[in-house]
Amino acid sequence: MERQVIRMAPWVIIAIAVAALFFFGAAAYFYFYGDSYLMHIGGAAMAAFAIAALLDAAASKIVLDAETLLIISLFRRRAFARTDFASAKVDGGVVVLKRTDGAWLILPGTGHNALAVRNRIHAWIRRGR
Repeated sequence: MERQVIRMAPWVIIAIAVAALFFFGAAAYFYFYGDSYLMHIGGAAMAAFAIAALLDAAASKIVLDAETLLIISLFRRRAFARTDFASAKVDGGVVVLKRTDGAWLILPGTGHNALAVRNRIHAWIRRGR
């Protein structure tokens, strides 16, 4: 089986990049025109937060390997076996996977149509049976 990768939708990355520009504008204002060291630190923290958000969106993905589901972000990587899942559904616009032990796994949003992502993952689950 070929490896399937579900990345963040381009419109999500663009929206986060636009928000990061606004954060940089506010950070520059606080950094250059702030009267205290707290405002300088706050401006630097806002810029760092904007960079981290953009990098996290660019690095985030869901990978469907032959027998493993990987949820990858900038700061975290989780792996689950295909046999851990019974089904997939969309609940409130979010894809959730029912585990064989009765628990639910909520997948991170990717900006793609939730039903399309659910169908892709549900087919992956069923293919293993």
